[in-house]
Amino acid sequence: MASLMLRGLLFLSLQFQLIVASDLVNCVAHTAKAHINGHISIPESVCEWLGIPYASPPTGQLRFSLPKKFQLKGSINADKYGFDCPQTPSNSFVYPNATLQYLRIYANFVNQLNNTQSEDCLTLNVWSRRPNSGRTLKPVIVWIHGGRFATGSSHTPFYHGGNLAGAQNVVVVTFNFRMNIFGFPGSPETAHNIGFFDQYLAVEWVYDNIKAFGGDPGRITLIGQSSGAVAVSNWAYAFRDNPIVAGTISHSGSIFSFPILNADLASANWNHVVSALGCGASDSALSCMRSENISFESILSAVKTVPQTGSSPTRSVPPFQATVDNITLFSVFEYVSRLRSAKFAPLPHFQIHGDHESGFYRISALAQGRSLSESEWARFELESFTCATAAETYWRARAGVPTYRARYMADWENLRLYYPPSSGAYHGVEVNMVTGNSQSISGIPPSPYETKLVGIMQKAWAVFTADPVRGLLTLGWPHYQASGESLIRLGVDTTPMVDIVSSTMYDSACSALNLSFWDVSIPY
Repeated sequence: MASLMLRGLLFLSLQFQLIVASDLVNCVAHTAKAHINGHISIPESVCEWLGIPYASPPTGQLRFSLPKKFQLKGSINADKYGFDCPQTPSNSFVYPNATLQYLRIYANFVNQLNNTQSEDCLTLNVWSRRPNSGRTLKPVIVWIHGGRFATGSSHTPFYHGGNLAGAQNVVVVTFNFRMNIFGFPGSPETAHNIGFFDQYLAVEWVYDNIKAFGGDPGRITLIGQSSGAVAVSNWAYAFRDNPIVAGTISHSGSIFSFPILNADLASANWNHVVSALGCGASDSALSCMRSENISFESILSAVKTVPQTGSSPTRSVPPFQATVDNITLFSVFEYVSRLRSAKFAPLPHFQIHGDHESGFYRISALAQGRSLSESEWARFELESFTCATAAETYWRARAGVPTYRARYMADWENLRLYYPPSSGAYHGVEVNMVTGNSQSISGIPPSPYETKLVGIMQKAWAVFTADPVRGLLTLGWPHYQASGESLIRLGVDTTPMVDIVSSTMYDSACSALNLSFWDVSIPY
């Protein structure tokens, strides 16, 4: 009898798996209470689901509030991207000696794509290969986009997940979150870093529902670029008790990379906007700011009137962005203390940045009338990327956390922004190697060498996602140690070459810069 029952259960389980597999072939995902209808993507071996709500619309009385869970029910057509969250995109600027593809690359990277904006913007997108057989759950990659916590979107070819999902049989997820004043308001009546809680709820949604798309909730790797990388690097501190994810990868950003706001300045900026919109005399400025008579467009216009602060010669500092609250974001001193005492979630971590990060930042600096010397740009690259990464990876590795560190070196012709001298391995360019989207970004096919490096990096990112602790060791990529040869260089001499070198060849200048996060115990 028991044997018959067991066989019956196995039969039902097999039938369920076959039904799910069949539905995924047809791009239908079944969550607990919903049937989510997707469609075939590019490449055709992949399904995509676009614009899936992961939180209640943060409108009306939910404006400037922490996100609320949203339960999908019934039949959902996930056939188009959701709205972009409210933002003021940067203006176009043509850099001297720009390449023919410059404007197209720049627009895709900084979100000058004229997407429709709305406060009802908390949606995510999923790509998963259509199964041919079996039901082995796949590793999951979740991206957090960059944009200084002020702009950006998942609705861009830059983050399209089809090529990566098809090439490596991983599930890829992207999502939107609230930014600038809507995500980081500075109001004393609500949380400062609402955008971080949006991000967390999106990842929580993935954990709860990704099996329906063929993904393994136990193997989620969180990846971010620029300010998204800061959020990812910060994840182990902000969500130490329940990080959800199994590993993290930061592209061009760490907890030490960029200026952040203190609570007093954030509050002053909030009060400026409140007064500009006539809410300064209200008993509750927050309630007034939630009025249906105040549109998100008028709020963005008021944000533009906030006086500029900050003395960085290399980049502007948004008036509303990640703010020290000692809950989800901390001071440099506190981060150093937590690193020394290993007071963070021991998530396997991989940090990578470009060899010539300033190749992109020079554009925005010149657009604002700032022309820096080469020595100033060299210091910027050291302080924001080389030394910031060196400090954090040193302490993570010293705490016994599996840590990897890489430097991207290639300067492909189809992704070049300007010349001479070339834009080089600039900020963000290596993301194209992971997503495999350089042709859709630039309009120019990649060279055979570039295609080969894409394959190498996609495989490495997929291997890390499958096993964040030991996966990269199988490729000969070592755990990072500040002494010895363990820095991975990718695209050396603009070829598919990968080599392993000592990080001291780049870190030796850090100790002389008097950086607040640098420690004399770090080898250089």
